[in-house]
Amino acid sequence: MTKFQIGDKVKFLNSIGGGVVTKITNDLIFVRDDTGFDMPMPGNELIRMADMSGVGKVFNQDVPGQLPSAEEAKRMAEAESKAAAQMAEQNRKLKEKFTGSAEDDNIDKLREENKKLRSQVANLQNQVKTLQKRLSQLQNRNARELNDNILLQYIVRPGEAEVDLHIEALHENPETLSSDEVLEIQLRFFRTCINHAFLNNMKRIVFIHGVGRGVLKTKIQNELDQYDNVQYIDAPTSVYGAGATEVYFK
Repeated sequence: MTKFQIGDKVKFLNSIGGGVVTKITNDLIFVRDDTGFDMPMPGNELIRMADMSGVGKVFNQDVPGQLPSAEEAKRMAEAESKAAAQMAEQNRKLKEKFTGSAEDDNIDKLREENKKLRSQVANLQNQVKTLQKRLSQLQNRNARELNDNILLQYIVRPGEAEVDLHIEALHENPETLSSDEVLEIQLRFFRTCINHAFLNNMKRIVFIHGVGRGVLKTKIQNELDQYDNVQYIDAPTSVYGAGATEVYFK
């Protein structure tokens, strides 16, 4: 029996789905699925993703919420290529049998194997096409939503958002930036959020900028002063501390 560990990614053998192992008892393995529910399962009804190989590993994974990496796309292409190569090899063997001795009694077996392999390749190609279509739809939808409203990821209530302008939330390697570069990135993102707020009829945004020397706060409020259709106040310190500005759109 496979020895499972907490954190293993697994698939259900007798039903659709899978998840991550969160708890192990003497009799059951608890698997957290996409809904966040911990499902108790017998160990013999699970298989670790790490133990799968080839086409099974590629097509027994859920479509990710983000676009596939170049390595994943390459792996899918290699799986399809491998299956096609197997079919070509079977065709070669079958041709040799037909053009060779008529006494060979394995021809019928080779025909049947060739037929099965053709069916497998056709099924694999259909799965690749379906996956590519789903990924393309996901890519288009994500790109469209992000272009339409970058504030979607910061929504807290309908028409309201809270945006963290700390550089750690906006840049992967803030330690490599100068203070001027940090300020420019923060202001550029602030302006983008303001533009998207107007385009999407937002009512309220809280910009969390921190205290520091007060440079970012001053820059933000100076830019807000240029708009006739916005009002701003210091956000409640009881909720956001001393480093946030609350913006209302008329």
